[in-house]
Amino acid sequence: MLIGHENLKKRVHTAVTSAKFRNKALPHTMLTGSAGCGKTSTALWLSELGGYDFLPVAPLSLKNKADVYRLLERLNCDGYNERGDRDKEIRPTIMFFDEIHRLPVIAQEILGVAMERFVLEADAANKYIWLPYFTLVGATTDEGLLSKPFRDRFKLTFIYQPYSDADMYKICLFHTNKMGVRITPKAVREIVNRSRGVPRALVNHIDGIYDALLTNGLSVIDSMLTTEVFNMAGIDATGLTKTEIKMMLSLHETNGPLGLDNLAIITNESPKNISQSIEPYLICRGFMVRASKGRTITEKGINYLEENGHILHSNGSKIQIDTSYKRQ
Repeated sequence: MLIGHENLKKRVHTAVTSAKFRNKALPHTMLTGSAGCGKTSTALWLSELGGYDFLPVAPLSLKNKADVYRLLERLNCDGYNERGDRDKEIRPTIMFFDEIHRLPVIAQEILGVAMERFVLEADAANKYIWLPYFTLVGATTDEGLLSKPFRDRFKLTFIYQPYSDADMYKICLFHTNKMGVRITPKAVREIVNRSRGVPRALVNHIDGIYDALLTNGLSVIDSMLTTEVFNMAGIDATGLTKTEIKMMLSLHETNGPLGLDNLAIITNESPKNISQSIEPYLICRGFMVRASKGRTITEKGINYLEENGHILHSNGSKIQIDTSYKRQ
């Protein structure tokens, strides 16, 4: 079941119907955008919708030509005669690459030709052998790392953004129902508020709360339980983690630009993880900015720290949040 992405589903339904009518493969498809927002789930759903074989491939496993050739030998050849002509209904394989931006250049070059012409070079005399139709589906958070000729082979591109609260609410109920556990509406809202519109994060939160449910011998996930679990994990009311809050507090206390290396020391995180995983979200929310002189917190970021109890208001009217809450 794929929740949300209504426009995507309409386009895919159209593509599947057309492909089956013409007895051909779906167009090669690129799924790009935010991590944890359903790219792999979409690839699996696409395979189920069309009744196609699903072949997951690790990009780094294709180090040379022989690796690529062995992969292509696994494609479904049902419905073809010896010459490669379609004489029955075919079942094009969905070849799925997660993190396709890691695919070596040699593999991109060979697969690029196969994707466009469905042939494979047989020898140095420019002779080719036929390949059964297939659809290459690639998931990535950075398609710019792929070569342009390879990217151009993908006729369908779907960009993934964080989900709406309404869709996240549906996903939360779907997973708790699947687990056979009851949950209160307030608890659902608290989980959704902390999941940032990312289904993977939401499911991880549910799993952690379910563990606490079993440990405490409870039968219903309520807001008291979710609050306890999130407090223990150091996740605040809108999903900021202890590390992110610590970064913002450090920038606030410094009252000036702070370099990446210093931030790494303060937070005990690697510079790469800060620049690629932590900072982008804080910048996107407008809590900090990154410039050549260093990182600085914004007025919006300071207001957030005050309003959510991470620091005192300038007039001293609000105390710092107590994260030592324990369930009574």
